[in-house]
Amino acid sequence: MDSKTLPEAHSDLPFLKSVLERVDRELKQREQVGFLYFDVIEFGRLIETHGPEVGQRLLQALGETLNKQRGKLFRDEDLIAVGGPEVDFFVIYLFSPPRRKEAFAKSDLKLISNRVLQKLSFMINETAARLGVKEKIDLRGGYTVLKYDPQVPVDRLVHEARKEAALKTELEEIMLTFVSNVSHELRTPLTCIKGYAETLLEGALSEPELAQRWMKVIYDEAGRLERLIRDLLDLSMIEAHQVEMHFNEVDLVGLCRHTAAVLAPHGKATGVTIEVESDDNFPLWRADEDRLSQVVTNLVDNAIKYSPAQGVVTIKLSHTRERAEIEVIDRGTGIPEEELPRIFERFYRVEKGSAARFGGRGLGLSIAMHIVEAHGGELRVESKLHEGTRFRVSLPAGDVTWLEEE
Repeated sequence: MDSKTLPEAHSDLPFLKSVLERVDRELKQREQVGFLYFDVIEFGRLIETHGPEVGQRLLQALGETLNKQRGKLFRDEDLIAVGGPEVDFFVIYLFSPPRRKEAFAKSDLKLISNRVLQKLSFMINETAARLGVKEKIDLRGGYTVLKYDPQVPVDRLVHEARKEAALKTELEEIMLTFVSNVSHELRTPLTCIKGYAETLLEGALSEPELAQRWMKVIYDEAGRLERLIRDLLDLSMIEAHQVEMHFNEVDLVGLCRHTAAVLAPHGKATGVTIEVESDDNFPLWRADEDRLSQVVTNLVDNAIKYSPAQGVVTIKLSHTRERAEIEVIDRGTGIPEEELPRIFERFYRVEKGSAARFGGRGLGLSIAMHIVEAHGGELRVESKLHEGTRFRVSLPAGDVTWLEEE
């Protein structure tokens, strides 16, 4: 992350551009060069909070730590460089594969990268504490291999390597978070099913009333597990663009009225009423009816859950010649402003206890957003705490059939 206010902090390390000639020579001779990449996450914010002098001291500590690893985590002849006088990233070029191998292996590069990252993280946070920085500073590390290509200039190869290394790290972080969240979500229903099944096997089957009640719990938890797995598969397929969309002319007003009718019994339990408001002469709109119905159902279902007793949920439709909008409005608990940027993330819940209260899995809004984006549209949210929430689905026109010319 660039910071124009940051003074030069690396007089003892060469800049990236100044070493490209040597990298070019090594590539021509060896055909492969290992590439490690490290940067400070949210470094610009750190500078804004604590000033450029603190930033300079932290980057100097990182450079010194990297130099001390020569001959330990990588060879003395390998090259360390910093991105430039006003940036927070470092690179290491490994000119020979570790362990005397003929080529660079992903596992070896990952191991070296992780060990260097561990050293850098410890040092920068120890230095930050001495400088009065209380928050934890996070670093990102990545790795890839530069391969010689006579048709591609070396500066371009390095530029692409930086992007690949950063992306690879980001994907690994996403995967770790995903696996952690899935494990957590699966553990709860599985633990419940196992516990009640063990109790039944230990003799509770002889008490018919108790056994029937516990079998109902097992059945409900199995259903919850099935829905979670279905949502995970659905989301994964959508994100991988493996879901075939079937676009036809859709009566959006009819779709919303049908959703309201289907969910009316759900709202009736707490006295919540669902209203549908629409412009006159609403045209047929090109969309995937089943997928769009899934979006509206999710939004209305959430609105009912978070509405007060005897409340009203409104589905409002409007259109121009360019766009159609479907708004789902509730007058419920609302969403804190600081939570709004994250509500479309997988597994994210505004209320940490909402899973227990409502059975939510934190996947519905993420799935809805991907479906709307697959239509070329946008899904946005506006909310005020204790006043209510408005979700707005905006769909581009494409080829629509106008029922009556305006």
